[in-house]
Parts: sequence; C-alpha cells; structure tokens
Amino acid sequence: MISSPRPEWSLRLMQADSYKALNGVMDDWYVTVKADYRLQRSIGFRSYMEARNWESAKRSIERNYGRSSPVHQQMLDTLGAAIRYRDALRLRG
Repeated sequence: MISSPRPEWSLRLMQADSYKALNGVMDDWYVTVKADYRLQRSIGFRSYMEARNWESAKRSIERNYGRSSPVHQQMLDTLGAAIRYRDALRLRG
C-alpha cells in the first residue's frame, strides 16, 4: 500500500503557486512535525529542514528508519510531494 501526505497538506502543497508559498507551507508543516521525539534521532533532519534541503531531510528519515516505516511514511510522502511540487514550479519557471 502506498500512502500519501495527509489531505490538508496535499491541498496546501498543490495550492502553492510560487517558491515562497511552497516554502511557507513546508515551514508550517515542519512546525507540526518537529516535536516528534523520533525525528530528534534522525541525524541532520532539523538542520536540513531549516535550510529547506528537503531531499536531505527525507534521506535522513530513510537512513534512520527505512523507507517502509509506517510511523514515518506520511512524513516521507509529504517531503516527496514537496520536492515534486518544487520541481514542477521550477519547470514552469
């Protein structure tokens, strides 16, 4: 089964029509997940998110918990969606 970002984050990501808007959505998302004690053990996650390096933040979770960790799958899916939307914005450019 493939999960996806929670619906409210999916909608907010899809509505982001600029890099600034997308960064704002992801900043808001990060505020909601950074209190997760399990993420504190993901080496580099915090600094990657603060630098808006979403690829590295995603890899940090994958390295620590694997790609199929049910607990972290929505986080991985949200980061993956943000990366795809950012790439789409870049193509619209």
